[in-house]
Amino acid sequence: MLEQFFENDVDLSSIGKSTYQVLCVPNITSQAALDKDSYVLVMENVIKELNKIRDDLFFHIPITKYTKRLDFDNTKQYIFKMPSFPNAMRAHYDFYQWNEVLNAKKIEMDVIWSHLPEQTTNIKNHCHNIYSQDIPVIGYSHWIENSEFAPNWKTTFYHNNITGMLQMDKCGLNTQTQIDALLEEAAEHYSQKTIDKLRDIMIPLYLGIEQDKISKSVKTDTDKVIVFNHRTKEYRGWKRFIKIIQKLRSQRQDFKVFCSMIDPTGIQMLKKSFNDMSFFDFDGPSDRDEYIAKLENCRVGFHGGTRWAMSSQDGSCKGIPYVYEIGKETGELFGDQMQTGFKTTEEAVKLFNRMLDDNDWRNKQSQLALDHCSNVHTWGNRIIPFNDMISEAIDKQLSDVIKSGDKKDDIVEFVKRNKMVDTQTMSDYLGWGKQIGFRRYRNYLRTEVDGLYTTMINKKEYYVYNENFTTIQRTIR
Repeated sequence: MLEQFFENDVDLSSIGKSTYQVLCVPNITSQAALDKDSYVLVMENVIKELNKIRDDLFFHIPITKYTKRLDFDNTKQYIFKMPSFPNAMRAHYDFYQWNEVLNAKKIEMDVIWSHLPEQTTNIKNHCHNIYSQDIPVIGYSHWIENSEFAPNWKTTFYHNNITGMLQMDKCGLNTQTQIDALLEEAAEHYSQKTIDKLRDIMIPLYLGIEQDKISKSVKTDTDKVIVFNHRTKEYRGWKRFIKIIQKLRSQRQDFKVFCSMIDPTGIQMLKKSFNDMSFFDFDGPSDRDEYIAKLENCRVGFHGGTRWAMSSQDGSCKGIPYVYEIGKETGELFGDQMQTGFKTTEEAVKLFNRMLDDNDWRNKQSQLALDHCSNVHTWGNRIIPFNDMISEAIDKQLSDVIKSGDKKDDIVEFVKRNKMVDTQTMSDYLGWGKQIGFRRYRNYLRTEVDGLYTTMINKKEYYVYNENFTTIQRTIR
């Protein structure tokens, strides 16, 4: 069997370490514009950057429709039907769709990476039922319905999110400031023991900017365009932005406003606030590259609220200096060199006027934004903690190894005899029922048998024995 793969230009001789399977749980809130969805963009960049520093990960990605952004040699997309309205999405778990992915006769997963902590219990329990053993779970929390972000909601998934994180080994959040705020609020509901456990689980995983998206220099001849490139929601300061523009418009009419993500509710709020809306531009390009290019021609941006926003990173990488609300998290986002923070509406109006009138000062702030992106925000800088989190989870997985029993020797001889065995063939040979877990044997094969490892060929997993390769590279970092 091994020879046929060599004949098909699949060279196994250079493979010195196993491939590890990462099952991703999605958090999709924008099916209509999937290529601009924050989950898709995060995964695209994380996988791209991880592939630059390691070659032993394979990602299994349920998604609502195929997207080229997640089409890598080491990814497989599974088309899922799922709601995208946030609360429906957080509550929805389709056992039958997940069962198709998790079938152990097709493939064994090594790590669960959930971007939806609310579903941790469901997916963790499902995997245990499939594999008869627990799998390490790591996470990334894109959104938590706490009192800050959902102050008027009577029913939220706040506690589902918290309890989901408690079942993880590690869970990333946008910033340390966000972690501190969540721990403070959680203390109102949970014991000190639980708070201490949360503190150990939650880690800051700062999101990055693609290096090739950062402008080489400041565009000095921009149009007088103010950009609001966020969701038109209260937590992004949409109401406050409208008030600021109203005051600014009463003083001058020589500017336009570009709103790239406005929704019907946002438009209705504008109609109630402005008699003339001709100075608003709602034409947000569907392609991300076109959108980034359009940002470069904007004079200044607005960042309302004191929390992190990937959208503000998008603008900063093109040299847009943001007028931003002062806070700990916006300090992490914009650095400490820019002079564009505000506390009051009046201060914001004053800053916008200066941005529109004083081109030299605006260009100076623009250069500071570019420098901060280059030195801090690139994905090349941000990827290390992501990699460490995944590596620690794999280390934990590999530590669970069968220690005794004649069957492990039989399995080794079976792989050596056949040279190459897929998961289905292995399952058929063993004839084990679902209640017998194979993971500990799988880890034994990969960590203690020279020349034997798992690899992916045509997005299918194989156990391979290569007698000419006697030293397996055990390290995964």
